[in-house]
Amino acid sequence: MSYHFVTGDFTPQKVFLPDKEYGLALDALVKGCADVLLTRGEGASLRILLGKRKVEPQPDWWFVGGRTRPGDTPAEGAARNVKRELGLAIETRRFVHVNTYSFVWNYRQQAPTTNGTADASTVFELPLTQAEADGLGPSKFDKDEYADAAWVGPLDILEGDYHPALQQAVRDLLAQRAYRDLRNVSGGPPAAVARCARRFVAWKEAAPLRACKVRFVDGSYQFVGTDGARVPRPTKASPSLARPPLFALRDVAFYASIAAVAFVAGRRSK
Repeated sequence: MSYHFVTGDFTPQKVFLPDKEYGLALDALVKGCADVLLTRGEGASLRILLGKRKVEPQPDWWFVGGRTRPGDTPAEGAARNVKRELGLAIETRRFVHVNTYSFVWNYRQQAPTTNGTADASTVFELPLTQAEADGLGPSKFDKDEYADAAWVGPLDILEGDYHPALQQAVRDLLAQRAYRDLRNVSGGPPAAVARCARRFVAWKEAAPLRACKVRFVDGSYQFVGTDGARVPRPTKASPSLARPPLFALRDVAFYASIAAVAFVAGRRSK
């Protein structure tokens, strides 16, 4: 969940910065961004829409999104970015907060390009209906900014050569979904609660690292150690995508025993 607090009567100002002034702002400030993992399906059928950008600071597969405006709630910024990028007008209540991440980039579009830029990104999941998802594909993306787009399975992202920040957001998304299942079964059979709790904890602890440095070289990510030397990509086995059954035979037995106790107690009270 993301939080938004307003103090006083804030009025956002509409200001356009030419490239030179915007470049100076990037040198001095951290941009606030709202990025989105658009999803369809559940469990093994879950797919995530990624765009393959061709402009800095991230000319590779990435979220749909971008910077927010002063006064935006994070969800309002996310909704505006989705409408701008894909033409979808979505109510803010449908955006589910995943997590917040810090990015630092070596390059940017504005001169001097090698000064780079820094972002603080609030990432959301936007579950789409089948009708909404069916209309999305490469043709929906701005060809000046994107080279391609695709619906990708979460394990393909986690096990593939994708930016580690994108991979961590997918882990956090899956942990969020596991928590939803745990919440839905709360107060139910202990075995069902335990199954969902184990899955939630597994995804919460699935991250192989909390911070890292990479270089993007010839279309591939190279991990870099504290001494500047290349190191292997950190790995950690991913939990199963399969959702645990909310009710199993042992749960039927659990409820049957409760019903039997209630029946006996009722008989005795007569």
